[in-house]
Amino acid sequence: MAKTLDETRISLFKKNLSNCVNVKYKTFHNKDFILSYAPIKRKIGFIIYGKANIVKTDSNGNTTIMRDLKENDIFSNLFFQDSEDEIYIISNGDTEIAFIDYYTILKNCNQNCPFHHKLVLTLFDLLITDNKQQNEKIELLSKRTVEEKILYFLKQRMNENNVFKVTTSYKAISEYLFVDRSNLMRELKKMEEKHLIEKHDKIIIIKESQN
Repeated sequence: MAKTLDETRISLFKKNLSNCVNVKYKTFHNKDFILSYAPIKRKIGFIIYGKANIVKTDSNGNTTIMRDLKENDIFSNLFFQDSEDEIYIISNGDTEIAFIDYYTILKNCNQNCPFHHKLVLTLFDLLITDNKQQNEKIELLSKRTVEEKILYFLKQRMNENNVFKVTTSYKAISEYLFVDRSNLMRELKKMEEKHLIEKHDKIIIIKESQN
């Protein structure tokens, strides 16, 4: 799983964002349409506060939440591949977005401020993190069985001792994996019986053979 950036670094980024680049702030309410794939060109979105969802609708009308976005997350189409599916972003509650013009950040700041270089580095680190998260979700969705999805999910998040700690809830994990919570718990039990994992309440140990 992609690591988050240092909180102090993010705080400085938010504080100084509008000092030397072209930024427009906009507030959205619950279920508001933020943007679709096509108009993202030249724009990068940064969530000041609130939540949003990246949603995909295929040609048959089937809708999938590709990713949940939260405060300090970033989104853009810089790493998106062309797709026949419709991809768009909607707000999940009151949400403020800072829209950044991609090309202005590549230019030297008119004020020649020392922050500009740090801003660009932070922005691109955020974009790299966003790309990694997108790739992880695409890989997850490619798994054919619930067991494969669970193992992939756990391996991306386990520590050096092959231990995964549930810090949210099993319901949240089931939603991320696109399975029912009851199905998730049933599969975890089966995986225990097959000696793929050990489960102790909110602690899951991945067996060495699965690495």
